[in-house]
Amino acid sequence: MAVLSVEVNDEAVQIEARSTAAEAACPVCGRWSSRIHSSYLRFPADVSSAGRRVVLCLRVRRFFCLDAWCARRTFVEQLPGLTRRYGRRTVAAAG
Repeated sequence: MAVLSVEVNDEAVQIEARSTAAEAACPVCGRWSSRIHSSYLRFPADVSSAGRRVVLCLRVRRFFCLDAWCARRTFVEQLPGLTRRYGRRTVAAAG
């Protein structure tokens, strides 16, 4: 993961980041893909730091599954230790 920017004020810490991985594994068949479909922003809730809210702005990519027999045509990369499928909170915040 690459941190692109960090902004700190009295109320919050805002972190903008993106994945640096060249590939991601399909969650259904496990095949690795480097063929990117698109990308979008996720804003998972995180635990506070020093009494300030932590606001994450993560750019994640959607990949094509390259296995013709797989039921999943596209899938979104997960950032290990940080995000989970359909998660609205980071792994740390979810407890």
